[in-house]
Amino acid sequence: MSKAKLEFNLPDEESEFLIASKAMSWALTVWDIDQKLREWLKYGHEFKNPDDALEEARKILYEILDERNLSLDEIG
Repeated sequence: MSKAKLEFNLPDEESEFLIASKAMSWALTVWDIDQKLREWLKYGHEFKNPDDALEEARKILYEILDERNLSLDEIG
């Protein structure tokens, strides 16, 4: 069985470490958002304009990030 090992020079690479250590949570966040967008496209929505849709998408993004204890500040 092959093994892989990631190493980080902390604290200089703390941002990279946080991203790597939470990679599955980030991936699942993208999956959840994709599923919500797919649902809106497939089953419809009640957005009155594109700005309403974008605001709702951002709201959902931040709710999912909060549920998974993720922050966009970690990658910036």
